[in-house]
Amino acid sequence: MKYVNQLDYPHLLYKTGLKLDYDYYLANKERIDASNFGPLKFEPGMKPLANPQTTVAPAGCGLCCAVMAADQLTPNSTFTLEDALDLSYASHANEGIGTEYDPFAPAFAEKMGYEFKGTNSLEELDAWLATGGVAVAKAGGDRKDGHIGVFTHGWHYILVFAKRADGKYAILDPSQTPTKYDEPGRKELCEKGDLIVDGNILYATGEILAEEVKLFDPGFYMFRRK
Repeated sequence: MKYVNQLDYPHLLYKTGLKLDYDYYLANKERIDASNFGPLKFEPGMKPLANPQTTVAPAGCGLCCAVMAADQLTPNSTFTLEDALDLSYASHANEGIGTEYDPFAPAFAEKMGYEFKGTNSLEELDAWLATGGVAVAKAGGDRKDGHIGVFTHGWHYILVFAKRADGKYAILDPSQTPTKYDEPGRKELCEKGDLIVDGNILYATGEILAEEVKLFDPGFYMFRRK
């Protein structure tokens, strides 16, 4: 099983935010307001917040998930992080925050010959996992209602690749660190057993997954071999 951590690639440039301007803010206002994006100041007449020096380390979680998904679905996959980066540019998925999966997911599916479907339903997710599929989940972060993001404090993509008999979902987090899940609000979930850290694999309840993706439509981008 391949695990790819975005934090290992501070040297790999990834130009994102090409259209991260006030119009983008208006189109995503509810989600942006509901998350912690203090450094991003959206105002009329602003220039796009594109940073030509952005790298995969802070912005490449979606790319890493695509590489790990390809490894899960395609034996001896040769799809690399550089391939994912090129595909993001070609599909214009780099124009918002990080990688926008609405354009990236169908382009990825077409390139790899996969079926693709977006959903917010855990039942649909279960059906795809049961037939060999995987899903890239778009997780939200901290919210104004006091919720502490489990997988991120902002926005983040994680890979869901299996469901255990006990109902917990197997997850790969491309920004995992040795202490990430020791933070307040996360540590308590681990102590309760709702979230389990087993090396590079996380196991989380359906309740956790549903809560983390609820700001997005779809929350799950599902892929499987045809």
